[in-house]
Amino acid sequence: MADHTNQISDFKNAFDGGTRPNRFQITGRIGAGLTSETLSTQPSDMETVFVKAGSVPEQTLGIIPIPYRGRLVKFPGDRTYQEWTITIIDDAGTDGDGGFRRKFETWHESFNLHEENKVMSDDVLNGTNTGVYTTWTVEQLGMDGTPIAGRKVSLINCWPVTVGAIELSYDTADTLTEYTVTLAYDYLESDDE
Repeated sequence: MADHTNQISDFKNAFDGGTRPNRFQITGRIGAGLTSETLSTQPSDMETVFVKAGSVPEQTLGIIPIPYRGRLVKFPGDRTYQEWTITIIDDAGTDGDGGFRRKFETWHESFNLHEENKVMSDDVLNGTNTGVYTTWTVEQLGMDGTPIAGRKVSLINCWPVTVGAIELSYDTADTLTEYTVTLAYDYLESDDE
């Protein structure tokens, strides 16, 4: 009798097709920012930002090395979260609002004003202004476009560290402009928590 455990069909049936890097959804709220020379206390509604690329954030545990008889014994240390970067396709906006780029710049400016070099209000830096710290979500999608169970991660208390440059050039054709936004966050939650 033939051994069928090494057949391609066995592998394909057990593998279930895998996941694809182009099947994802990123949603979030752009934090409150400057409106008419005042700081809005409410973040925007959930926005459909044109995200071209992102990632499921890295999770890192530090290492506590303890010397023991000429060797290092390693124990798990503190959890850290690296900043998270997304690439956004630039939009022109509607009604002269500057699009999402301007919304990100306004949110970014609420932490440190360009000309005055100060924070817009004291409650922005002490963490009590909940309008400027928002939640962003990364979700992997199956081939049918539905969310994959256990593959949703929410980044809690996000704020923009960097609103990246938009590269411009006369010799660039057949492409759209894009820029990156890097967000810091306090921690993440998985959909099964």
